[in-house]
Amino acid sequence: MLASHRRAALLPALSVLLGLAAVSLAPPAGAAEEGPGETPVPRALTADGRPAEVGDVLKYCGTKRDACTFAIDRKLGREYVTTVKSLGNAVINCTQSDMAVERTVTLRTGTTDNIGGEISGQITAEGTVGATGTVSTNLTGEVSSENKTPDLSKGPTSTNTAKTSVAGGATASGSLSARLAFQAAFKATYSKSWTVETTEVTAYKTTVKPHDMLVFGASAAMRRVAGSLVADTGQRIIGIVVDSPSTVTSSTFIAQTYAAAGGVCGGTRPTGNTAPTPAPGPGVPPAPGPGPVSAAEVPAARAVPPGAEPKSVVVLPAAH
Repeated sequence: MLASHRRAALLPALSVLLGLAAVSLAPPAGAAEEGPGETPVPRALTADGRPAEVGDVLKYCGTKRDACTFAIDRKLGREYVTTVKSLGNAVINCTQSDMAVERTVTLRTGTTDNIGGEISGQITAEGTVGATGTVSTNLTGEVSSENKTPDLSKGPTSTNTAKTSVAGGATASGSLSARLAFQAAFKATYSKSWTVETTEVTAYKTTVKPHDMLVFGASAAMRRVAGSLVADTGQRIIGIVVDSPSTVTSSTFIAQTYAAAGGVCGGTRPTGNTAPTPAPGPGVPPAPGPGPVSAAEVPAARAVPPGAEPKSVVVLPAAH
C-alpha cells in the first residue's frame, strides 16, 4: 500500500521531466526539501565592516595556503533534491512486437558556488542536473547513457555523452586557499570528507510494447552549505553558498512508459492495449501493413505529446 501511495504521488510530479506542467518531484527519503531555495548574493566587508570587493578578498585568499578560513553556518545548510530532468532519449518501439530493452543510465553531479567557482572550481555541461535543477554555467558535469536490445536488428544501440570545457567567466581551478579552507571546514563540521563530484548509476530491464516508448529521468540528491570566508586580515565574504552532491542520501532515477504519439512510427499502431492486430475475418479487408520494423530514439521533450500521462512509472535506486 505504501509503494502504491508513493507511486501515485510521483505521477503528476514527473511531468517536469518532459517539459509539461511544472510540478515538483516528491523528495526521496533523507532529503529535507525540494530545491535549494534562493541563492544569496555574497558580500565582501573590510575588517571594520565597510563594503569591499569580493574579488579583492578572493585574491588575498590565494596568496598563501592559510590566508583564509571558512566558517560554516549549520542553521542555513540543507539537504534537498533537484527537479526531475530527462536523461538521454526516449526509446520508441516502432515494431509490431514486444521489445526487450536494457538500459544503463549514469548521472554525474558536481559542485557549484556563488563566488564564481572559487571553491568549486567547476564548469557545466548542457544536459547535466545542476544544483538548482536547471542547466548552470558553474559546474562540471557529464551525462551518458548506454542503450541496447538483445536483438540489435529490432532496436537501438547507442552511447551518448555530453561534456564542456571552461565556461566564460568561470574559474577553472579556483582559489587554492578558498577551496582548502572550505574543505577543512566541511570535514570538521560534518565529520566526513566533502564530495566534489559523484557518479550514480542504475540499470533497468523491461519490455516495451509496440508503439510505446521508454523515457528516463533523474532527480539529484544535493547538499547546500552556507557560511563565510574569513581572511587573517579581518576581511571577509559573507553569504557564500556551496551546493554539492549529498553525502547522506542518493539520487532517484525514474523510468516512464508512454504511448508513442501518432506519426512517430511509420506504421499502424496495434489495436487494444498495444496488442498485435488480430487476423481479419472472412470478407474483411486486411489491416494496413505494419510499416518498417525498427525502433527509434527521440529526445524525450519532443517525443512525449503535451499533456500525456505515463502508462507506468518505476522509481529506481541509484548505485555509487
